[in-house]
Amino acid sequence: MSKFHKYIILLSLFMIITLFYFCTQVKAEIILSIIDPAGDDYGTGNYTYPQADVFQKGKGLFDITAFNIIEETSKYEFQLKFNELIDVWDSTFGFSLPLIEIYIDNAKGGSFELFSEGANVKLNPAYCWNKLLKINGWWVSLNVPNDKSSDLIDLIIAEDDLPWIIKNPEIEVKDNWIKLKVDKEKIGSLDGSYLYIMVGGFDPFGYNYYRGVKNGVDHWFFNLEGEKNTELAPRVIDLIVPPEYNQYKLLSRYENDYPQIEPVYVKRTEQKTEQVEQDYYTYFAFFVLLFVLVNLMLNIIKRRFGVKEDDKEKE
Repeated sequence: MSKFHKYIILLSLFMIITLFYFCTQVKAEIILSIIDPAGDDYGTGNYTYPQADVFQKGKGLFDITAFNIIEETSKYEFQLKFNELIDVWDSTFGFSLPLIEIYIDNAKGGSFELFSEGANVKLNPAYCWNKLLKINGWWVSLNVPNDKSSDLIDLIIAEDDLPWIIKNPEIEVKDNWIKLKVDKEKIGSLDGSYLYIMVGGFDPFGYNYYRGVKNGVDHWFFNLEGEKNTELAPRVIDLIVPPEYNQYKLLSRYENDYPQIEPVYVKRTEQKTEQVEQDYYTYFAFFVLLFVLVNLMLNIIKRRFGVKEDDKEKE
């Protein structure tokens, strides 16, 4: 085998593997990106945090400030940024206090009623939900309206006994971001969908795991100042709303019934591609290693077939 043929084979293998590597990289497109006002995690605007020490370790502990949906080839990635995420109770995923619910209207039919009591809000009957994604520091669940009987969750029950729980979820918590990937086939298409996105306080003993609201200072309940009757007061502490609505005004409308909230619309107005930071040093090291390995493989082949190092092409 001549040096000429050797390097032709080496270069060919190098190019094939490189092409395969880049072709298999995940292509991601941002289909929804929302910036939510900071400092608005006070429900109707006049809530205060519970007084227990765990709720005094930072500001904006329930304050969602950004929400993105990234579409990959076979998955959706839901990205939620909080003003501050802390893990005071040593959770599974690395955050303890927020409870996130995302009601998704992406098909005909569905329900306009909440999956179960707890949030103390109403959904707009014009936008019935088909899927509910619920996220907290210990588990992630994905429900449909017919799962009503399966809402009771005991945190010590084995996951195999909880079919609505997403087992081994792809979730990353870093730099105050929660990033969750879910198979697209489980969610369905989000093109033209409507989403209700709300945040409460996680309470394993609360209604539907929502931390309650009381009139007056309390260690474990949110305080609604100036209200005597909190029966209809929303337990939603932060809410992402369409730009034409105001969170405080929506959540304050509970004189005779729970306040009605409004969904945001997912529409591809322009093509956006997520910019993935490339680690070029890693790529360079990868290609150098690949070059060495292919070279080693060719030398092994030469020895096996008895080709000597000083073989030359016949002229």
